[in-house]
Parts: sequence; C-alpha cells; structure tokens
Amino acid sequence: MARHVPAGWPKDLPPGGTEEFDAKVTGWLLDRGPADLRSSALRRWPIALARYLAHVTAGDLEGTRRAYAMARVELGSVLSADELAAVQAALEIEGARLLQVQREVGLVEEALRVGIPESL
Repeated sequence: MARHVPAGWPKDLPPGGTEEFDAKVTGWLLDRGPADLRSSALRRWPIALARYLAHVTAGDLEGTRRAYAMARVELGSVLSADELAAVQAALEIEGARLLQVQREVGLVEEALRVGIPESL
C-alpha cells in the first residue's frame, strides 16, 4: 500500500514512518547541509540535524535575498547592466532552490517528530 506524502515532500526520500525513510533520512539531510556537516556529531540525531538545517537554510535564504536587494548598489560600479541582470537572475534561481529545501526540510522534520515518543 502506498503511503501518502504531503505536497512538497522530497522526491528522493521515501515517506516518513517507513523503514526506508529511517534508513535514508540522515544521508538525505546531510546532502542538504555544508560538506563538513558529515563529520559532525549531529548526524547521530536526525531530528537535531533537521532543526539545524532549518536554521542554516533560513540564514542562507536571508543572505540570498539581501544579495539580490544589494546587487545594484554593491556591484553596479564593476558590472554592466546586463551582467547585473544575470546576477540577479542567478540569485532568484538560488532563492527558489532554497525555498524548496526549506519546505522539504520542514516536512522531513515534521515526519521525524511524529516518530518521537511523547515521553522524551
């Protein structure tokens, strides 16, 4: 029987509450973080890893928005108008990617929380 996944669920991760999810979630989360995160002790606790990535992604998104907003002021004297437009287009794409990551990490964190006993 196929399990329902919410809209925006990562295409490359099995549904929460399955053995496949449990086996893959840590690796999936590590793939969304900085490379040096793979050696972090956080990898032992997927819920803590997800929470950390939620904060990191929010910071990255804020930085991307600021870079977009400030591009003309900070780069206008060294880039042409066409180059600035291309930079801002690249930042828009990165912002959209980060929004997707933010949504996916949030859904994965929610699935992890469902599996945590109330007594913890």
